[in-house]
Amino acid sequence: MAITNDMIPVLPQYQRSPKSNVYSAVFPSEQHLVDIGRLRRYPGLLGAAPDTRALYDAAAQLLSGAQSVLDFGCGSGIGSAELRCHFDRVTAIDSDPAAVEFARAYLRSVSVAHDDGAREIDETERHDALVLIDVLGQSPSPEATLRRARRFLAAGGRMFIAEPRAYPSQALLSPVLRAFSPPGLVATLARAGLEVERWVDGAGHFVVCIARCSGTEDYRLLEDADCALSKGDARRAMAAYAAADAGAGRAVRTEALLGQAALFARFGDMSTACQLVLKAASLSPDDPRSLASLSEISLAAGEHQRSLELAMGALERDPCDPSAMQSLARAAGVMIDDEAYASWRIANGLVPSDVGIATEVARRAAARSELGYAIWVLERVRQFRPDLGVDYHLALAWLYVTADRIGDARLEAELARVMKPESAGVKELWEHLGS
Repeated sequence: MAITNDMIPVLPQYQRSPKSNVYSAVFPSEQHLVDIGRLRRYPGLLGAAPDTRALYDAAAQLLSGAQSVLDFGCGSGIGSAELRCHFDRVTAIDSDPAAVEFARAYLRSVSVAHDDGAREIDETERHDALVLIDVLGQSPSPEATLRRARRFLAAGGRMFIAEPRAYPSQALLSPVLRAFSPPGLVATLARAGLEVERWVDGAGHFVVCIARCSGTEDYRLLEDADCALSKGDARRAMAAYAAADAGAGRAVRTEALLGQAALFARFGDMSTACQLVLKAASLSPDDPRSLASLSEISLAAGEHQRSLELAMGALERDPCDPSAMQSLARAAGVMIDDEAYASWRIANGLVPSDVGIATEVARRAAARSELGYAIWVLERVRQFRPDLGVDYHLALAWLYVTADRIGDARLEAELARVMKPESAGVKELWEHLGS
């Protein structure tokens, strides 16, 4: 494909701003402030975000022959520019208005649009190929993001997906909430009605695949269940899971069974939960989450050694599965404190946005007189999520008190009091601070 002038993007001039890591990108008729953090990469600037142009190049080769391509979660548009050199029709969308404004100024012959995830999509917006690179790990709900992306895919279309690869020793940078192992990505795809067509090797720190629609609408039952749970409607979620278990394919049934089991366990019916997990394990024997769930059930029943064995079996299937690592940490905590502490720290690295895991790591670190590390673990959660509850602020405040950082403790205590002024924990903290 011959390169024409309209394919060449407009490279801005950058000027430093007084704020650290922030530049002003000056285009011929407009300018935008850009941050060179982990959120996205900008053309001509080095930053914490990875350079994904090689991945876009691979996507262009593997999606060769497509008539129209969508760059879903385009960011600054660097990847969209690469795609435009290979395809006649390229569209770029992003949920961040700031990214859309920059991409529109940067790209010449690529249509750039803002997508808020709520509007209806008509037939003219569907593409026979879609590229999704370094997007899911930054989403609070990767499944919801994939379901939205799927709606832009025409019948028979294919999706190129590349996400940071998970490692047990990983250290994620905000706003990346999680990385993916191949089994973890397969499960996430299944919940969005997608399946792997082929894996792409040699992508370094990324796990890469070509995915296609699974051919059924069974995944919508899982979507209904997720929606019901977000509204606190467990009965409706249970009905959706039961319907999926009754008639869906293996991958969706596995998700439904595990979902049902989690609900029954929440309501104290461990016997039914165990039966459902065993059914899921029989259906998908390589899925680590089934063994992790059985480990939790065994621990609740007081079978500590069995719980530990099941958790270790889950990790053998996927060393980067967060549920497996949490199960190992809980099981080991009853028997071997050092092993539990190490496991909780790894779990925190896999899912740094999980307040429960961070709080447990901080508690164990404080008990070992590692107060600085305990405070750092909890403070880091703020980088990944804004929706922190009163328990988080109380836990951090007490750590500050222990470290004799009374000013910081008062600030956290005030935030907790605004959220829940009548809480016994809040009153206890203020009584201590006032003494």
